Amino acid sequence: MEEYWEWLCSIPGIYQAQKEFLLRCFGTPRAVWEATEGELAYLEERGCGWIDKVRKYREVSSPEKTVHMHREQGIQFTSHEHTKYPGRLQNIAGKPYGLFYKGRLPEEERKSVAIVGARMCTRSGKERAEQLAKRVALCGGQVVSGAAYGIDGAAQWAAVTNGGASYAVLGCGVDRCYPASHRALFERLVERGGILSEFPPGTPPVSAHFPVRNRIISGLADLVVVVEARKKSGSLITADFAAEQGRTVMAVPGRPEDELSAGCNELISQGAGVILSVDLFAKSIFPEFKKKKVQLSDDFALAPAEKLVYSSLDFYSKSIWVLEESTALSLAELAGSLLSLEMKGLVKETERNYYARLV
Repeated sequence: MEEYWEWLCSIPGIYQAQKEFLLRCFGTPRAVWEATEGELAYLEERGCGWIDKVRKYREVSSPEKTVHMHREQGIQFTSHEHTKYPGRLQNIAGKPYGLFYKGRLPEEERKSVAIVGARMCTRSGKERAEQLAKRVALCGGQVVSGAAYGIDGAAQWAAVTNGGASYAVLGCGVDRCYPASHRALFERLVERGGILSEFPPGTPPVSAHFPVRNRIISGLADLVVVVEARKKSGSLITADFAAEQGRTVMAVPGRPEDELSAGCNELISQGAGVILSVDLFAKSIFPEFKKKKVQLSDDFALAPAEKLVYSSLDFYSKSIWVLEESTALSLAELAGSLLSLEMKGLVKETERNYYARLV
């Protein structure tokens, strides 16, 4: 039956509503494939003009040919009836009938965190997304997002470069790289996780596809984190889907006057969880976080001054002068400790004389 599901889900220009209609009429995808010309014409005469897409695809590709063509391209498929289909999607409204993917599908037993946000993000927003994704990776979780510019891509890069797994849900076919400049990211995602889509191979990145795919991003996650978002953004659509699906929603707060914080602040006012630091975030979603944190600390031998500086840093960047006041160290001691922490990969200079923790 899988080959018939793959064939049905591969028909160009046929979306969820049309597939649902066909299944109500014929019962199974195999029955759609075996439908007579008279049955198709009957539906077409009654206003289903899109039936011609079914007819034309049936003329050029059989189920066997469709499967063979996809496997040659390294594309896998699972229908919602198969045991490989993600369990997190089984109970969401409008679950896709099938998924095309490269790499692998998200692991059921691992905590799954969706990190989404603005494409045109700020540097600090990008760094926050990276810090959160890195912590998820180090705690053994997996990151889900949309591989877009800005927050999405930054989070997914951080996850895969820190030994974690990440999965991108696309608004086009998995044989398309969109945005094109993220080809290197797509290759790493296939190695370290996967890219997936309900849209058949060959589908271009049409703007209407992206809000629709957001229900899959939230559906694959246990928790959705919004880092930066305007009041009207795709990230808020993802958050809305998450709330409808019973997922936890959290957001990074920002100054009221910042446009890119407006969406996050609005979510928080509506009851979303607030992310104040990477450590507090990790503690809230990973019960084993303290054990992980001890392990991370054991991996690095820190001098007393380094421990003091490290404990004074947090999710948000702090200036060297704030650190001087909070640690009571001289500028020379502080600068030396910060340099040592940077070399150990624990701290990053976000801009001149401003620092933030990476782990």
